[in-house]
Amino acid sequence: MEMKIQNFLYFIFFLVFIFWHNSLVAQNINDSSTPKIPDTQKVIIGKKTVSPIKKNSNDTLNAQKKHNSNSVADSLKRKRNIAIANQSLMVHKKAIKDSLEQNKKSDTITISAITSIKSSPFNIDKLLLKNRFINVKSTPVFLIEKEHHPTGKEFLFYSLCIIGLILGLFKTFYGGYFNNLFRVYFNTSLRQTQLADQLLQAKLPSFILNIFFALSVGMYIWLLFGLYHPPRLISSKLLLPFCILSVALLYFVKFCLLKFMGWVADISHATDHYIFAIFLVNKITGILLIPIIILLAFLKREWQPIIAYISFMALALFFISRYVKSYGAIERKMPLNYFHFIIYILGGEIIPLLIIYKVAIDYLI
Repeated sequence: MEMKIQNFLYFIFFLVFIFWHNSLVAQNINDSSTPKIPDTQKVIIGKKTVSPIKKNSNDTLNAQKKHNSNSVADSLKRKRNIAIANQSLMVHKKAIKDSLEQNKKSDTITISAITSIKSSPFNIDKLLLKNRFINVKSTPVFLIEKEHHPTGKEFLFYSLCIIGLILGLFKTFYGGYFNNLFRVYFNTSLRQTQLADQLLQAKLPSFILNIFFALSVGMYIWLLFGLYHPPRLISSKLLLPFCILSVALLYFVKFCLLKFMGWVADISHATDHYIFAIFLVNKITGILLIPIIILLAFLKREWQPIIAYISFMALALFFISRYVKSYGAIERKMPLNYFHFIIYILGGEIIPLLIIYKVAIDYLI
């Protein structure tokens, strides 16, 4: 019986030993499979490992309170600096606005503006005061915006286009009359031939070229007024139609007077040839004045007097040729003295033109 009890105790002891051994093995396996986390709180000095002294919770709270109080003070200081800067900038803007509106007390405003800039906490304002390329110390200057009115030569350009268009259309529709006009003018033997009679019978082309002569000579006189006597009492654009109508009216009155004198003196045939010679030269003059008008209109100012002198010489030649041709036409029809003819030219042609020019300069323009 005692042997059985002893064997039973050995068996229980053996089971307990086996279970205890298995639990130790399992614990070692778990420890080996779990990664080891180094202790960051330990400091290695030489070969010894020293653990740092743990801070007290009271010290941590005191440090956090101190940090919070410092951050609050810094934020309050920053806000105060920003408020001072905004206030100084507002003062500066108000000073500039007052100087633009009133333009009075400029010195006082400038000094206050400079003082406000100097009191600003920002370094950029001090740099602006020291910068010699940015002028913030002087009185602000303002300019009033005005509408720009261009002063080109569009009116003159389109006027010349209209005159050129009239000449081009006339050359297209009355090319034969245009060619015969120059042939009769430059060939003396053809003045009393069939071509001259054809020119006398063509009333409509002659009337169109007379209108063209008034347009070209009127524009030429208008350019001369602008060059030597700029208009004072009348607008420059209104002076152009005034010059054209004056030339047309002058030659219309002259035509009527010559017709009346020929009818009264019973020399209508001679006066017709005289009128034909005068208006023939006028037509050629109106055509040849076109390039001179273009040069006077668009050349530089210093070149215009030279072109004007050249045109004066050309007109003088046309004027002399007109009366040479007219004297030959009248002499064949009636006896005529040179002296009487010169007196007529001076009294009926040159002196009235000079009087009209003087009156226009003194009272009309």
